Amino acid sequence: MSTTLAAEWHVDEPQPRVTESDARSALSAVTGKPVIPARARLRFGPGRTCEAIARLLDRAIVRAEAAGLDPRLLVVAEGRAEAGEDIVRVRRKAHGVADWIHSPTCQIHIVLRPAGLHASGQAAASSRPPADLVAPVPAAEPSGDAAIVHDALAEVIDPDLGVNIVDLGFVRGIALDGRTAVITMTLTSAACPLTGVLEDQIRAGLVPLGCVDDFRVDWQWIPAWRPADITDSGREQLRAIGFTI
Repeated sequence: MSTTLAAEWHVDEPQPRVTESDARSALSAVTGKPVIPARARLRFGPGRTCEAIARLLDRAIVRAEAAGLDPRLLVVAEGRAEAGEDIVRVRRKAHGVADWIHSPTCQIHIVLRPAGLHASGQAAASSRPPADLVAPVPAAEPSGDAAIVHDALAEVIDPDLGVNIVDLGFVRGIALDGRTAVITMTLTSAACPLTGVLEDQIRAGLVPLGCVDDFRVDWQWIPAWRPADITDSGREQLRAIGFTI
């Protein structure tokens, strides 16, 4: 969320387990209303509620207060919802075969304006999104010793899915702190019990390397892992072992 020159506040976040139709219905019920009554309407009714968007407004109110604004003067000026890609997690079965669990997501975009500005019908000075909402430029391919670590991680196989952790999109970043490899990683779920197993496999893969003496895994759960994080090669490997993706 951020401010623009037109004194707008933009809230733009993915919301898990919210469908596009539910989000649109909720937003239509509160557009044009002051943000605090809008939050109460979404949380307590009357009519159908939407706790996920109410929590989004909770954070907007807290941040507005931290910036020195009175949230009682803010109005939900605009709201839109777009269906996102499902969050997919792995379900492990007793006989050892894994499959996917799909949870819907929805990208929620809300614009808050001061009541006077909203009433006057003034538009934002620019239609471009705030700078912090622009998608980041993808990180460059690792080079040097980081590339050697990357190649070693590509040999680490996820025990459930049978595909390496690089092609599954679990490795989000590699940096070197002296002779310590710092690996930023995620998994299909924060509840996944395989963190210890994968760390042991990573250790075994990095021990033979001459460029590092130690490593550290920084587990990262936000943003959540998505099927879009899988590389084309990873998708081919998953299809080859029976997954539909």
